[in-house]
Amino acid sequence: MSDRAPEPDSPNEAPPASRPEPADGALDASLLVAEAATDTPLGELAAAPPPPPPAGPGTSEAHARARDARSATLVAVGILLSRLVGVVRQRVTAHYFGTSMMGDVVSAAFRVGNVAQNLLGEGTLSASFIPVYARLRGAGEGDKAARFAHGALGALALVVVVVSLLGIAFAPQLSFVVAAGFDASKLDETAALVRLVFPMTGLLVLAAWGLGVLNAHRRFFLSYASPVVWSAAQIAALVVAAHFFGRREGELAQALGWGALVGAGLVLVMMLWAARRVLGGRLRPRLDFKDPALREAARRLPAVLLGRGVIQISGLVDTLLVSFLGTGANAAFGYAQALYLLPMSVLGTGEAAVALPELARESAEPDPQKRNDAIRRRLVTALGRVAVLSIPTVVALVGCGTEIVTLVLQTGAFDRASTELVASVLAVYGCALLGNATGRLFSSACFALGDARRPARYAVVRVATSTAISLALMVPLGVVGVVVGAMTAAWVECVLLTVALRRTLGGLGLAALPFKRLALVALCSALPPLGLKLLLPASLPDLVRAALVLGTLGLGFLAAAQLFGAFDLRRLLRRR
Repeated sequence: MSDRAPEPDSPNEAPPASRPEPADGALDASLLVAEAATDTPLGELAAAPPPPPPAGPGTSEAHARARDARSATLVAVGILLSRLVGVVRQRVTAHYFGTSMMGDVVSAAFRVGNVAQNLLGEGTLSASFIPVYARLRGAGEGDKAARFAHGALGALALVVVVVSLLGIAFAPQLSFVVAAGFDASKLDETAALVRLVFPMTGLLVLAAWGLGVLNAHRRFFLSYASPVVWSAAQIAALVVAAHFFGRREGELAQALGWGALVGAGLVLVMMLWAARRVLGGRLRPRLDFKDPALREAARRLPAVLLGRGVIQISGLVDTLLVSFLGTGANAAFGYAQALYLLPMSVLGTGEAAVALPELARESAEPDPQKRNDAIRRRLVTALGRVAVLSIPTVVALVGCGTEIVTLVLQTGAFDRASTELVASVLAVYGCALLGNATGRLFSSACFALGDARRPARYAVVRVATSTAISLALMVPLGVVGVVVGAMTAAWVECVLLTVALRRTLGGLGLAALPFKRLALVALCSALPPLGLKLLLPASLPDLVRAALVLGTLGLGFLAAAQLFGAFDLRRLLRRR
């Protein structure tokens, strides 16, 4: 079955007869904008009966907002599901490896694969493939769009085979690049695992082609929920290997690598099957470098690769610097990143994924003023969702990191000392969340407008800033100092993108967001859990303390959000 009901392929198709509402569970961020324009409290706007359907553009805009909310919800649910299972995978990994030497090896090896996947996979394909594909479909040229998709699949398959073989052949050199601080035995173990990670990465990159096709057709859920299978395969591999090998970490690491490879194969099968259905029931990979659409995507590719590549280089530099900070540093760095990526994927990657194909369609509007107005409205709506959901997340990561790590990872070889180390890194990552999420969204807007060079230039600035600060702080602050560099650089990039888009679009409409009200929600959300942390007795078990503090945070946020009208809880809980 399809993961969602079909939507109109073009935003210009006739809207439904009545004013559509966001799907249950979607935060209607358009209320934030409406309040600024009408001085009506958010709660009244959410509770008021729907007005009669306006004619023409108004109805289309309401339909687009509702569709975006549904899409954002599907992406958020899919990502949340996959990330939650990923957290379970991290807990199982932490149980067997902790912050040991082999924990460092696993973190470094998978970092190599992650860099290659991000460079060639979802991010690059989204920026170069989706705008071209979505524009062809929006113009009613479905056959050309399908030919372009099959041509892109053929070219990508060729690249994947070559890169995977090179990764296997140069595994020792790649391991040294990301972990030069390891001794010889740790480097050998890392290289052995990299030889499994690279073919796994190739399969996931091919699966990202399917993700791009499904996103362009507004089929979001399966795209972002499919990594559940990948994580589940690794969990199963570790549990089975532990039954046969006990605590022999070398064998467990190899089992983890094989589980990841098999899981990636399963994900690829799922994505190709789903993409085949939306492309007319057949997959016909082809190499046709004369296809004008493929040539256009190829022209976008160098700037996109530069932007993505520079950011991935920044991640590699961080991993390299951390490898010099002693046993356990790389493992702690990896665990903190995994926890941070749970909300970041929902708020940053998810919103950007939903916005990109829609922004690409809006950019085709020949009237510059109408185009800019439509893009501004879409960006502000997405930013409203990001801002509301960032509040409890940042409070949790910064103020309650110890409780999060205790609840999620503290088990087996992962002791209280490991918890404190990872929590300190996680707190700094929390300070980068809103900047990173906004930067992702604004980069998508640039890509949709056909501007891949500006994000690439700003990515270079980001890497330079991150590296300089990390080098200055890594000796006195350790892993935390490296992450401070990354956090500062994320905000620098976000500010640069904000200024650039404001000039391009003639403003961003950010004044429509009720910043004072959101600040009050943040303050009222933070005080109860932080006060409870001071009052709870030290003799209380760690897990009980963590559950009480995080539960208080969640309830405090919901109460404050309702009190100050950040969103309508009744709509969130209502069932049709």
